[in-house]
Amino acid sequence: MRSIIRLAALAALLLVPSSASAALTASEVRVGAQPGFVRVVVDFTGGTLELNEANADDPSPADGDSRVEIRHAAIRVVAADVRAQGVRARLSRPGAGRARVLLTSDPGKFKYVRVTALHGPERLVIDLYRRAPPSSTAAEIRVGTNRCLTLGSVSRTGTRFALEGTELNLFEGSFLLRVRDARGRVVGQRVVTARGAWERSIGYSVSSAQPGTVEGVAQSAKDGSLACLVQVRVALVP
Repeated sequence: MRSIIRLAALAALLLVPSSASAALTASEVRVGAQPGFVRVVVDFTGGTLELNEANADDPSPADGDSRVEIRHAAIRVVAADVRAQGVRARLSRPGAGRARVLLTSDPGKFKYVRVTALHGPERLVIDLYRRAPPSSTAAEIRVGTNRCLTLGSVSRTGTRFALEGTELNLFEGSFLLRVRDARGRVVGQRVVTARGAWERSIGYSVSSAQPGTVEGVAQSAKDGSLACLVQVRVALVP
């Protein structure tokens, strides 16, 4: 009888999928600087994280706060609180099947949040893009992720910029053109709907000569986080 019980128990163990014994665990948080943005990385072990399981519940970091929620059955979290590059990243487990990354910084320091899930090794990448004009050509972005937008020629006449670029696979072909001043404030904006090659002009208004940014940006239809960005440093005049 005991032999039968042992055999039954062994058979039950063999029938359990290997993935069931390895829960997805948020194990570490890292923060590092990149040209134009600060990158927060959450490392995972023991499972697979899909991008649709992560949502930017607060996708606007301009006020100094933003939040990414992760929903995954039986997720485990090793609590972490990391400060670096002007960002505080706190990892917690607010409830069953949930993990939270809370990001805080000085108000006005960042303008967009991008959320990406990467595999091999498993990790969630959160990029916080700086509001200030690109400080170097390395911080400029002429070609967006997967060529979602490209920004070709940018020329200024008075207080207007003439722009040329291309669009690829953006939701409804819609994006914004923006001009930002030296403090990162939006001083010119227009909505664009285009497929393929596009040409547009955009005006702006400032009270003094200063560096600025011309950008093309699209937000995710899922949660409002950054979907596509191109940007260049420009000179603004009153």
